[in-house]
Amino acid sequence: MTKFDKKTMTEVRALFKRYAVKVHALLPVLHLVQRENGGYIPEGWAHYVAELCQTTVNHVRGVITFYNMFRTEPPGKYHIMVCTSVPCGLCGGDKVLEHLEHRLNLAPGQTSKDGLFSLEEVQCLAACDKAPLIQINAEVHERVTYDQIDALIEEAYRKPA
Repeated sequence: MTKFDKKTMTEVRALFKRYAVKVHALLPVLHLVQRENGGYIPEGWAHYVAELCQTTVNHVRGVITFYNMFRTEPPGKYHIMVCTSVPCGLCGGDKVLEHLEHRLNLAPGQTSKDGLFSLEEVQCLAACDKAPLIQINAEVHERVTYDQIDALIEEAYRKPA
């Protein structure tokens, strides 16, 4: 269904009250779309959001593709983001990404066949002083080591589906 339910529309209306122009609520509205669809923005929602926010479909699509926090494909149950910006890169972020690529047999942008893991390279997780960082779903892991990463992956495999 490409439409918000009653409860979410109440949230959208509250957002519109906070912004003088509806299009200024575009980012939080897109977060609601993603929340309602299991962590991504399916095809078709751009038209609905454009209508709600009184803007063009091209503008909505541009925002979706510009920000790495929005996904157009379903993420894995454990969506792993690895920061490789300069501070994290200097502290081994690129090596952390390589380790995860080999450990999960995934390249950035891919999801495992079983849907358990997805991997994404990002440019900032906003904690440069705690590099290298990874974020798994909403949980940030600071100054990660390969052993910690391996333990997190093993824990994910042990959890029931």
